[in-house]
Amino acid sequence: MKRKTVAMLCLIAFVATNAIAQGSPKGSASAAVAFTDARGVAVSMPAKARRVVSLSPAITEILFAAGAGNSVVGVTTYCNFPAAASSIARIGGFSASTVSVETILSLGPDLVLGDLAAHGQLAVEFERAGLRFAALESTDFQSVYAALDLVGRIAGDSGAASALVASMKARVEAVRARTPAIATGKRPLVFWETWDEPLMSAGPGTFIGQIIEAAGGRNCFADSKADWPVVGFESLLARDPDWIMSSESHGDAVTLERLARRPGWSSLKAVRTRQVALFDADIVSRAGPRFVEALELMSRRLYPEQYRQP
Repeated sequence: MKRKTVAMLCLIAFVATNAIAQGSPKGSASAAVAFTDARGVAVSMPAKARRVVSLSPAITEILFAAGAGNSVVGVTTYCNFPAAASSIARIGGFSASTVSVETILSLGPDLVLGDLAAHGQLAVEFERAGLRFAALESTDFQSVYAALDLVGRIAGDSGAASALVASMKARVEAVRARTPAIATGKRPLVFWETWDEPLMSAGPGTFIGQIIEAAGGRNCFADSKADWPVVGFESLLARDPDWIMSSESHGDAVTLERLARRPGWSSLKAVRTRQVALFDADIVSRAGPRFVEALELMSRRLYPEQYRQP
């Protein structure tokens, strides 16, 4: 009788365990996670990351947007969005030279996420310290979508991340759909001023350059091979942009009054017609989920008639 009872208990335990395993979602916290990062390096974790350090403001925004905000234990001094990021421990600045490996170690993360170009060089140092590092690369709209999906899968909420990506794509297409009939040569020419001394703009490979094009504008220096080209005023005058745009962080230098005081600038079409616009530096330059806001705002400035209620 004893043997029968033991056998029956074992059978019940086996059935219960199997049912739990069958019912566990593939994306649950207990499931092992494996992925390939932007370096092409295979990264594996025994479960979803529950203690994450972010090495860039854009990655911090991606983590929160993908449902992993509660897992973030370390961020940079520049991580100011969302508001919850302000109360998280600081591990240094954005540049690799300012990142404190000791501080990161003290936080006990199971994953450190950084930007490929800015932090890839730290991979060996992280490995020596026993830290698991993965690099993300967000250089265009598609790579931001991919980063959101990946972070949702490895540290956040896959469903929420997928829904957000779908919403972002729909908003981008809604902006594009407002100007399909306008020939390329008829679209407003936009000069983006990155800096004034020396005069610098944004090339086509930058996030800003891509936002200008997606909003229905033409980047004044789309032919540049550099991301942040130094340009001469004579070249700008020859192109004579319809708009001058910049970030609010550079706003003091790009008021109409200051532009008009620059030698020769009062002859530019954008200055004569007072078509100068400033945008939040964080949303227009960070390769994160808020780029859609910058895109919509720029589209409204370039094509206000498209947004007027009938």
